[in-house]
Amino acid sequence: MNMVRAKKSYQRSSDSPENLVSPYEDISTRQFHITGETFPTLALGICDNCHWCYSCINARGVIKVCPVCGEEVSQIPMDIDEICLIEEDEKRGITLNFDRRLPLR
Repeated sequence: MNMVRAKKSYQRSSDSPENLVSPYEDISTRQFHITGETFPTLALGICDNCHWCYSCINARGVIKVCPVCGEEVSQIPMDIDEICLIEEDEKRGITLNFDRRLPLR
């Protein structure tokens, strides 16, 4: 029995796979392209001293001074599709984990 092996011819593309990767487009930018509107910018505020924290959905509600200890509150901007898990541990202190929700379809 005679077996014939055919060589596959691969056509080289001028684009490398790295060029095919598109940058992440956040959900607010995507919404702007569709309707011309954007989602509100969320902010996570956390006190640098006592770790009191809050979340805010518009710039008018931003708190700059902690109501508990009077120290400065740091602002962490977030998109509407981001989530933040805040954990407090006696040994490690505060841990913030940021992630994105699954994209809307």
